[in-house]
Amino acid sequence: MAKLSAHGAIIGTVEYVTRAKRYMSDGVILKNDGMGWKLYGKVKSHLTPAEAYQHARDKLAARLAALPELAAYIAELHAMAGQCKRWKLHTAVTMMPDDADGVWSEACDGYGDNVHADVGDVAKLCALYRAAERARVLYGATLAPDASRVIGD
Repeated sequence: MAKLSAHGAIIGTVEYVTRAKRYMSDGVILKNDGMGWKLYGKVKSHLTPAEAYQHARDKLAARLAALPELAAYIAELHAMAGQCKRWKLHTAVTMMPDDADGVWSEACDGYGDNVHADVGDVAKLCALYRAAERARVLYGATLAPDASRVIGD
């Protein structure tokens, strides 16, 4: 587990479907897949941390502008589940996009580490995912985990 304060100030965070990358002032890039912040890499020597963050942010924002259906799905997913629970909900949706009740049962029903959402919210998320999949097929893009939504600077 990486200690955030050991790497200086936070330059910015880019949130992907189920993970986040945080650019730090000392040039370190941290990654959180829902299990805490871990060292991911360092900024290339010819870039400053701010330039690297801006480049990643611009590249991924352009991808979302090209696929607004994907942007809508990611925004809804992030609104429904926190960083440590997104993977569970996203995996269930990708495996059962036509079965909102099954997704709800798998990711939201029961005890322990579950997403707190009702079946209607899950049905909306599944519909957004299906729309993003149709757009992906139409435009030839992929819904890889690195498809992102850029959040607060």
